[in-house]
Amino acid sequence: MRIYLCRHAQEAKGSRDPERAITNLGKQQSRALARFLSDKNIQALYSSDLPRALQTAQIVGEKLGLTAKVLPSLQEISTSSPEDWGDFVKTHHMDLNFLVGGRESINMVMKRGKKALEKIIREEEGKNVAIVAHGVFTKALLYVLGYKEHLVRNDHVANTGVTVLEYGDGNISLVKFNHYSHLRLLRVKKIIESPFSKIFHRDSS
Repeated sequence: MRIYLCRHAQEAKGSRDPERAITNLGKQQSRALARFLSDKNIQALYSSDLPRALQTAQIVGEKLGLTAKVLPSLQEISTSSPEDWGDFVKTHHMDLNFLVGGRESINMVMKRGKKALEKIIREEEGKNVAIVAHGVFTKALLYVLGYKEHLVRNDHVANTGVTVLEYGDGNISLVKFNHYSHLRLLRVKKIIESPFSKIFHRDSS
């Protein structure tokens, strides 16, 4: 069983994070992601319920002939505003229990992410699955699975970047982190555009 954990496509800038949808470039990225996944024998598709993830998943689903199953537990970490991240990085970096913007901690994301993954494996065991979620969510999930370096060091997750997990005999292994070669034909200068890209990074350029 292979799990293709995908970050959503490029989202529009805005002050209210949950409401941001994908851009025209994001739609191109989503179609490129769909082409990449089209030969992976994907039999089930899941998505966060945030618009930028759900819209990405809908475009992918059209190509794969699948309807996305929506799981709110796949959401990005919840904050009050983008400014909360700057404060977090400067004053509480890697404090996994700190409530960013008074809402949610990295530790809380890890717990709900692990439960969401266990649910998907339980319901789809033996199938290849695509999940459209978020950058910090992906790294938090990898952390709780034992791959801690991707949360700590300067690792970006590109828009529609794909992290591949393999499940078998009760074990989950990391096959590939943040694959995005499907975007090269778009000739996009900046693949990563999100306030979330700076959470655990010294440089997001």
